[in-house]
Order: sequence, then C-alpha cells, then structure tokens
Amino acid sequence: MRPKVILCHCDEYDPKRIATILSEGMAALNVRPHGHVLVKPNLVTPHRRFFAHSFTRPEFMDGLLQAVRTHGVDMTDLSVGERSGMGIPSRLAFANAGYLSVLRQHRTQVVYFDEKPAAPVQLNHPRALRSLIYVPHPVTRCDFLVNAPKFKAHSLLKVTFALKNYIGLQDDAHRLIDHDHKLAEKIADLQEVVSPGFIAIDAIIAGEYCEMAPRPFPLGLIVMGVNPVAVDAVCTHIAGLDPAEVDYISLAAERGYGPMDLAEIDVTGDVTLEEAQMRARGFRLTLDRVDRYLNGRSNLTAYVGPPPDAADYCSGGCPGALLETTQVLEAFQPD
Repeated sequence: MRPKVILCHCDEYDPKRIATILSEGMAALNVRPHGHVLVKPNLVTPHRRFFAHSFTRPEFMDGLLQAVRTHGVDMTDLSVGERSGMGIPSRLAFANAGYLSVLRQHRTQVVYFDEKPAAPVQLNHPRALRSLIYVPHPVTRCDFLVNAPKFKAHSLLKVTFALKNYIGLQDDAHRLIDHDHKLAEKIADLQEVVSPGFIAIDAIIAGEYCEMAPRPFPLGLIVMGVNPVAVDAVCTHIAGLDPAEVDYISLAAERGYGPMDLAEIDVTGDVTLEEAQMRARGFRLTLDRVDRYLNGRSNLTAYVGPPPDAADYCSGGCPGALLETTQVLEAFQPD
C-alpha cells in the first residue's frame, strides 16, 4: 500500500486540540498502540527559556499521550524514553522540558535511556556498518513505538525529522560510535532496530537554522504517518529541499524502508503540501561546512582536514561539533 502522510493545521500548543488532531490521524492511519508502548520524543537540548524550540514540547506530549490512551488496545504499559544530547543527563532534560508533571498526569512511566543497560541487536542488512548495534533494553522489548520528533533544521545533516530522531535511542558510549562521516549510514542502520507504529511531528513552531539552539519559525503544522522515509520526504519538501539531497533519507529509501518520491506517497489532511511549502518560505537551513560558515564572517577561522577515507568532510564528527557549538554561542552572543 502507498504510505500516507497527513498534514494538519495547528497554530497553538493547546493539548486538547493537539489530542483531537492526533486522535483523528491515528484513526485515519488505523493505528492501534498495543503491548509495551514506548514514546520517543526529541529532548536533545531542552530548556523552555534558552532552547525553547529545540525539543518536542510538553503540550504536544500531553496531547499525544491522550490520543495513545484513546486508541490503545491491550496495552501492557506506556512509557516515554529518551537519551538527551550534548552529555546532558536525561533526568535533567526531562525536568527542563516540563515533562514530569505531564507524565504523572497520564500515568506514564519515564525511561532514562542513559540509566538502562544496553542490549545488542543483530543487524542483517549487507551494508550495515557493524553486525551488532546496542540500544537500551526497553527499546528491545518495545511492541509499539511512537516516534515524536521536532521539525527542525540540522547543521550536520540539513534537516531532522523521524529518521534522525532514532539517534536518541542510544546512550552516549554507543551513540558516539560512527557519529562521524558515517553518521548518515548509522541512522539507516538504526532503522533496523524497531519500526515505528506511529509518527507525530511537532511542527507547530518549527526550529530553523540549527538543531541545538534553533530560532523559532511558526509553521502551524502537525505531521503524521507511519512510514518514516515517506514522512521525512514530505517534511524535507516542506523545508525547501529535495530528499535526494539528504544522505540518510536516500540511504533509508535505498534499503527499502520506504519511498521518497512524492508520486509514491499519499499526502492528505486539511493542509496541502503546496500550502505547507508556502508557510515554510524563508525557513533557514545551515548547508555550509564549518570553514565556509566561519571564515570571513567572524573573528574565528576554521581549518578542516579530510576524514581518514574517501569522504571529503566529516559533518557528523569534529567539524560538525564545532559548527554546532558556534551556533549555540551565537544564540547567547549574536555579535
């Protein structure tokens, strides 16, 4: 069957309105959460004052949990799990994001991935970087995954939606393995660990320019689907890019995880793709290498050598980390 991606208008963080939209989307997609249900948001650098647009908002999570409870069938338990980025303890990330009161309200367990033992998962794809990949044990026992990313630009990989959100499935020790010029391949490898049962993207206020300290961009959308490649392809078109330009989307499509050609995707909802693209006009991306980004526009100069193989740049390693750090500093000291 052709995968369906639903675009719905939502211009405010009203949990009841969000719950209604997500519930209608789950019904349209015939989604029925069951068994051990795990919700995976993006809490990479959550702080409601300094990084207010980098993470899946608590109001969005509130509405999502309402919808999951409504449509769940024979659910054994319901939990929300994440490993935040930048070495921030996940306990601090959940607290800073304002999640704890929401989870208590919905009788939902919290899972700090950095505090759980890692379990090996066998990778069978012939192009996988390694034969085993390690994820927290709660991920391996998950029967139904709800992927709840934030709609954001990304300075390392251009954009981040459903596929990229899987990086947060690992603790720091395993997350950093292959988080270099092979990062796109690693994201494709992680798709073999668990397939999403439902994808709900917080694009009400999107994050433009970068991923750690993004600038707010009111987009007024909720994006829903089940197939992560199809969802990411539609979101990439909204952001003004061809998904073929995003390496990890192309790799995931090549490995058979879904189509990235719009001709093979049904885009439905109360907002057309063309209208969504109009709303996203002016959405800023960071598409430069760190040396091109810094040199000539600041007092800093970056010198970048090649990675130790055929790649010409290591966007997911040291140069990318320097670029991310610079963008965080810019949020505090623009000049």
